[in-house]
Amino acid sequence: MRPVALVTGMSGVVGATAAPLLTASFEVVALTNRRSLDMRCEQVSIDLRAPQLGLGVRAFSGLAKRADVIVHMAGNVNYTASSEELHAVNAGGAAEVTALAEAAECPLVYVSTAFADRYAQAPREAEVGALTHARPSLYHRSKAAADAQVRRCVQPWSIVRPSIVMGDSRDGSMPELQNVHQMVSMLTGGLPAMFGHPDHLVDMVPRDYVAQAVHRLALDAVDGQELPREFWATAGPAALTMRQWSEVIQHRLARIGRPIPSPLQLDPFSVRVTDYPDWDQLRRGVRRGMATLYVSALALAREPFPTSFTGAEPHPDRPEYDNALAHSLFAQDVDWLLRRSRAAMVDRAVLRPGSKPAG
Repeated sequence: MRPVALVTGMSGVVGATAAPLLTASFEVVALTNRRSLDMRCEQVSIDLRAPQLGLGVRAFSGLAKRADVIVHMAGNVNYTASSEELHAVNAGGAAEVTALAEAAECPLVYVSTAFADRYAQAPREAEVGALTHARPSLYHRSKAAADAQVRRCVQPWSIVRPSIVMGDSRDGSMPELQNVHQMVSMLTGGLPAMFGHPDHLVDMVPRDYVAQAVHRLALDAVDGQELPREFWATAGPAALTMRQWSEVIQHRLARIGRPIPSPLQLDPFSVRVTDYPDWDQLRRGVRRGMATLYVSALALAREPFPTSFTGAEPHPDRPEYDNALAHSLFAQDVDWLLRRSRAAMVDRAVLRPGSKPAG
């Protein structure tokens, strides 16, 4: 009989990638947020904000009796959500899932973020005012509070810390666009500058790398192996600088005959968002997008994250995660986004009577 894994967040960027790995190794019970998943496994609706996950004493106890490991990947990742909502879902949810692991007397694998301690930038974020409601520091602070809940667990636990999650390592594909894709799209569209210090690191890791690490930790947990307190799913010292990151975008665009000039890189710690070139001439939606990218860039730094992608972890046959691989993976990400954008342009053209496909 296969071990039973209670899993949250299986519809997310990492969760959807981890799902086939987990269902192949475990009898998975997916704990969902009222939305059924298109996958063949038992599904139980929960509320991360409610005591005992909204299940009631009998159902909560029944799940606990079945669990051999809990994998918690769910959470609120909305940068525009209020502090109260973020803490209710992220910290409150982590507390309830930790209580479930203790009731089950089983290990807990929890997916947090590498940026959990990056919330000192809050005063700089406030300077954008109503230009954008995005406040990454509130999300980071809520994840730090969630981490604290997990650390109190009396059962074995491990916190997985992914950095910026990028597309699949095989083809760059991504189920939903991220802030990084928005910046690439804006530069592709001809914007002359971007926010970010040239020497700050843009640490990105493929979603399948994170999913495989989560799967490996869950297997180790049910095998009784000692879990690392933290698994840093990051590029670490191999991460691209903002300067290198920009060069990859320029190179990939030049390859398809759409060269752009090298964009000006504005350090968000030394300029205001309204210092952006020709700010008053930008469309309202572009100003909102730039303000969102401004506050997002405040979480970047020169110092690399630690990384657990070294030696034989998590796959002995995986290429060493060095700067060259980071270049290659991001180039693949950009190529995927450009293909997706061209396909969308063709689709829109087909839907307009009398139009012809672009290109």
